[in-house]
Amino acid sequence: MGKTSVLLALAFRCAGAAGDFEIEWGKPFCLGGGGYARIHQLADGRYMLAYDRGADMGVRFSARGPPVKWSKPRTVATRFAATNGTESGWVSLANAEFAQLDTGRIIYACNLRPKNPKAHHYAIAVFSSDNGGKSWSPPKTIYRAEVAGHPEAPSRGCGCWEPFVLPLKGGRAQIYFADESPYFSPGKVDLQNISYVETSDNGETWSEPRLACYTRNRRDGMPVVMELGKWRYLAIEANPPKTRLHPQIVMCPKDGDWKKPVRFEPLADSPAWNKVYGGAPYIAATENYIFLPWHESALPGNPVPTSIARVAAVPKSEIAADGTFRTMRGVSTPPGIAIGKDRMLWNSICPIGGDRFLLVSEVKGKVMAYPGRIMPKPHAKTGLKASGIQKERSWTATCLETHRQNKSVRKGK
Repeated sequence: MGKTSVLLALAFRCAGAAGDFEIEWGKPFCLGGGGYARIHQLADGRYMLAYDRGADMGVRFSARGPPVKWSKPRTVATRFAATNGTESGWVSLANAEFAQLDTGRIIYACNLRPKNPKAHHYAIAVFSSDNGGKSWSPPKTIYRAEVAGHPEAPSRGCGCWEPFVLPLKGGRAQIYFADESPYFSPGKVDLQNISYVETSDNGETWSEPRLACYTRNRRDGMPVVMELGKWRYLAIEANPPKTRLHPQIVMCPKDGDWKKPVRFEPLADSPAWNKVYGGAPYIAATENYIFLPWHESALPGNPVPTSIARVAAVPKSEIAADGTFRTMRGVSTPPGIAIGKDRMLWNSICPIGGDRFLLVSEVKGKVMAYPGRIMPKPHAKTGLKASGIQKERSWTATCLETHRQNKSVRKGK
């Protein structure tokens, strides 16, 4: 398949031309400068945005109700200088993610990335808030990527990356991350697993790392975890032999602790992953659907500068008895995005009621939110329903209202 035909195929898939439903997109709005953004709803009804703000960690909060009006940006943790006595350098914070536990505590996780790895290890750190985000504890390291007996190990070939916080009951939580350190070999960055640590005391202490999944002699990465029914689903970017990175789901029972993980390909009609790159997947569920966004490029070389967002969905009713779902479809990209020109990176999904959601993306150095919802395709013979469509104002009007009320935000104020 040549470059032109691949791009045409992607453009066709962008429209979501096949299937019994499609994603309808509303008018996007900007939440200011930054990237790698995640939005989740808090127990008090507000929405919280966590994001990378340069080398620091940022936060914003919506008013209670729809995520329309937002507070001013705040920096809650900053990069810092590190030294081991002989080496020194700055340590940046990256990969913002958070969750609120059932105790009310918000745990915010990030990746510590040293400019000089000899001065400080790559690490996973957390900080927390017990007053709804008004104040935050200092960052606390809960995992360091290191190899005992190897002084050369603190290097780019011994990192840990992309934490994800999964809240559990009773003040428990798990934090998943990609880890290179178990496979350290000088000068190589080839292998990586998905590990996790767990707390049972509201984040005060954390366990030693445990293995969630690993593909022998390959590289699993970018973990995002969701619990649904009796299952725990882990979305990763996988690269089996003769493929580029692409979305894959690993699953186990909630009480299985990843002792016997099962892998499956979730898309009903996957592109040619040997030619197409599909990185940084996310997974989330609305009332009736499971959503999977990722960023994708069919161009050669480094794919990140030319990647744009794709979003697929599957009805929960199509989850098989064994917990798998292999019919994700309706692949779509928000309108107005130019393939090979615009960049939509590190995409995440935030459910906002019914089968509505926000796709949150980093676009040209800014955090953009794209309202979306599932709609039955015109004339399709299906029992699918558009949640609440006849009982609310038009979707366009709702999105325009969101757009107007975020006017100052769009200007970067």
